[in-house]
This record gives sequence, structure tokens and C-alpha cells, in this order.
Amino acid sequence: MLSSLQGCNGFLQLVDHQKNEKSNTTKKSKSKDAAVTHAVAERKRRERINSHLHTLKKLFPYLPKKDKPRVLTEAVTQLKELRKNVAQQLELSSLFIPSENDVVIINYCDNINEERTIKATICCEDRPSLNRDLSSAIRSVQGRVIKAEMATVGGRTKAELVVVLGKANGGEKDIGQLKRALKAVVEKRDLGFGSNVMLGRRFG
Repeated sequence: MLSSLQGCNGFLQLVDHQKNEKSNTTKKSKSKDAAVTHAVAERKRRERINSHLHTLKKLFPYLPKKDKPRVLTEAVTQLKELRKNVAQQLELSSLFIPSENDVVIINYCDNINEERTIKATICCEDRPSLNRDLSSAIRSVQGRVIKAEMATVGGRTKAELVVVLGKANGGEKDIGQLKRALKAVVEKRDLGFGSNVMLGRRFG
């Protein structure tokens, strides 16, 4: 009886040992597969980076040859410089195009028959109600538009309006009020007054 039990225990131990060996082999196989997959993914990532760096070197021939961080740093610096130069050229040119940033600028013009004339420049996101909102903002200070030029490019609108304020108006208070109203238009805030008057558009 005792020998039978010992034989049984020996058989169970052999089975457990075989299971453990099989489990270890499976784990090693999975680990090896994961390592291979990771190595392939890493190699492809390096190839993509090197390809983009090669393209950058073609675009900017004066970049350093081997130092990857320096290549990227120099490329960013040159791109910023190019963007700055383009922006300056656009400012100097006669192109009437909207800027990327929201803008409200008020400049004084000559007085006409004792009426204060100002030039308002606005850049903002285009929308169907923009003309109506601009008209409402100007009417809020009892002004009238004598010249308007607007251009829309890529969902952005630039407007230059020459506005005449009445003889009773035209003080700093009224001009400040107009600037605040135009800022509300640019920021899509409720103006608090209504108007159905539409400004004419002349695309530059």
C-alpha cells in the first residue's frame, strides 16, 4: 500500500514538473515574441525619424549633419524666422487679408465739418451676423460708416471702417465705448442692443 502511494506521488510530481516546464517554455516564447515585436516597432520608428530628418536637411541645407537634437532646434529656429519674415512682408504689402489673431484697432482721422472721423480695423472669425453686429456697434455711439472695406479668407474676416461720429459725440468716452462694442463683436459677446442695418461689403 505504501509503495503504491509513493508511486502515485512520484507520478504526480513528474506531471507537475512537465507542466511547469511547458509553462516556462510558453512564457519564454511570449517574451521572445514581445521582444521581437518591440524591436520591429522601434526600428520602424527610427526609420521614420531619420526619413523626416533627411527631408529637413533637404529643405534647410545648412543644418548640422549628425546631431539630431541640434537639427530639430535649428529647423524650428529657421521656420520661426521664415514665418516672421512672411508676416512682415504681408504687413508691408498692399494685400488686404485677415490676420490669424483677433484685432480691434481705432485710429483717428481728420475732422470733417467739426465731426470726428475715426478708422476702425477689425480682424475676427467670419460669421453670417458679422455685418449686422458691426452695424449695431457703430450705431451704439450714433456713428455712421462713410467707407467700408472687408475681405474674408479661410474663415477669417478683416474689416476697415471709416466712421463719422456726430458733432455732439466724438469724445474719448464715445470712442472708448465704440472700441468696447467692437471688441464685443469680435469676441461674439451679446451687444445688448439690436439693429437690422447691414453694412455693405466691398471685398479687397
